[in-house]
Amino acid sequence: LKRPSDEQRAQMEDNSRAARANLLWKQGSRYLERNRPDKAVGVMRQALELEPSRLEGRLNMGAALYLTKNYEEAVTHFKYVLAFEAQNTMALLNLAACYDALGDLDNSVAVLEQLVHERPQWKDAHYNLAVAYVKQEKYDQAMDALKAELKLNPQHEMARTLLNKLHLRLPGSKPEV
Repeated sequence: LKRPSDEQRAQMEDNSRAARANLLWKQGSRYLERNRPDKAVGVMRQALELEPSRLEGRLNMGAALYLTKNYEEAVTHFKYVLAFEAQNTMALLNLAACYDALGDLDNSVAVLEQLVHERPQWKDAHYNLAVAYVKQEKYDQAMDALKAELKLNPQHEMARTLLNKLHLRLPGSKPEV
């Protein structure tokens, strides 16, 4: 019986690590789908140790961290994805949400403006940007973003409702989002 060479053993170990990482990423994704982000984070941390470069895994890890209110750590995962895919829509939307949750509206708006510039036809991007503008009390810009959203998606009730609130606001009043 012939023993495997060092190179063959290393290849078998790499294959085993990749298979284990794949199973853990899938398990973490299932936890995320079942609205168990706490469980997802634990499993995905194990997967990350075995396979740190999987972009989809990083995106899901960031989402799970966001849902568990670990916003700063989530930001690092979304930025990692964006370093390789600068126009990854989900990473951009989630990064903006993290910045918003951290109270960093300027960065949130900058990310959403980038997304709208690069993907002007992406539904909900204009709405999210409008909400961020309202938080910054930039009502005219918010109305423009809402009009753009409704042009893309005329059935978007939340966009229509917010636009109506902005149109009806009294001078000096602050519409609620």
